[in-house]
Amino acid sequence: MGIYISDVQMAGLFFPFVALLITFPILLWNYNRNGAISKWSMAVTYSLVFYLICAYFLIILPLPSRTVVSHLTTIKYNLHPFVFILEFIKYNPLKITNVHTWVPALKNPTTIQPLFNIFLTIPFGVYLRIYFKRSLKQTILFTFLLSLFFELTQLSGLYGFYSRPYRLFDVDDLMLNTFGGWLGFMSGKMFSGLIPTDLQVRKTILMRRQKVTIFRHITAALLDLALVILAGIVILELQRPLNFRLGNYGSMVWSLGFLVVVLVPELFFHKTPGMRAVNVELVDSQGNQTNKLQIVKRNAFGVGWFFLLTILELSIDNDWVNGGIKNIIAAVMLILLLVVFLSFIIDAMLDLFRPEHDMLFEKLSGTRLKSSL
Repeated sequence: MGIYISDVQMAGLFFPFVALLITFPILLWNYNRNGAISKWSMAVTYSLVFYLICAYFLIILPLPSRTVVSHLTTIKYNLHPFVFILEFIKYNPLKITNVHTWVPALKNPTTIQPLFNIFLTIPFGVYLRIYFKRSLKQTILFTFLLSLFFELTQLSGLYGFYSRPYRLFDVDDLMLNTFGGWLGFMSGKMFSGLIPTDLQVRKTILMRRQKVTIFRHITAALLDLALVILAGIVILELQRPLNFRLGNYGSMVWSLGFLVVVLVPELFFHKTPGMRAVNVELVDSQGNQTNKLQIVKRNAFGVGWFFLLTILELSIDNDWVNGGIKNIIAAVMLILLLVVFLSFIIDAMLDLFRPEHDMLFEKLSGTRLKSSL
């Protein structure tokens, strides 16, 4: 039992990172499809990812060394059903008439192992019924397939990492896991009063899709940032044969990437790739189409501090600027950067607590984001 608990603890440590990789694309897809996502859906998605991580770790951990596995002589699979019952009868110390055997019987592997396999997939059955609205037949089928995936993972020696299986492929596990999914489906009705109905979720989405929340702001910005980085890498590779030495000016490379990914799409299409992904667009403070001057102002006030880095790099690198002037330029630029950056951070913090709060650079430029749905 201690092994199982340690595996769950490990899953808890890995969860924030793995959830970021798995859950974010799911939420983004929902945003792109529906224009919004309810807090209920976010919570369920996170909990489902956490459950699957725990379940997966529980069936593969602890990982033995490859040398130890290569010397194993244990059987690789069991295709005879109900062996767990025979083992319980043969090895479990339970005697119904003797109370003192009850606790040792519960702690015995012949009890723990079957119960573990049942409880492993009970949450999966609940998710399938409550969240995915699957029927009993579908729940049994999907639970069986999940269990089969687990067993094949073990049979393959963790997809060929080991020379042979280090855990048993057991048909009893398939049966008990599938039974756990059925049990989860049947017990799912108990939770029906605790969850919002489909109508309530749809109403929430319809209301939220018109609001440009901080999550949509951040998601659009992160997607654009990823594309700016990608564009910067491409620019570096393209200029390499030309020997422009752009690699010496990191901020210049990212500034060029910003022009390609953000400024040009905003000027001509009023939305960046990140904005397009979360269904928002640039408008003026009255909700009408922005003009090009407003867009330039928005970017100058919003990310102009980054272009100051480019000017700073170029100024310091030039030979015609003497040491004293270089120090003055660097000091002034750094002070400006600090003031602008702190203003941006404070404004972003305000945005967390004030829904649909227009940020400072939006107020100064007379622009804001509006849902395009």
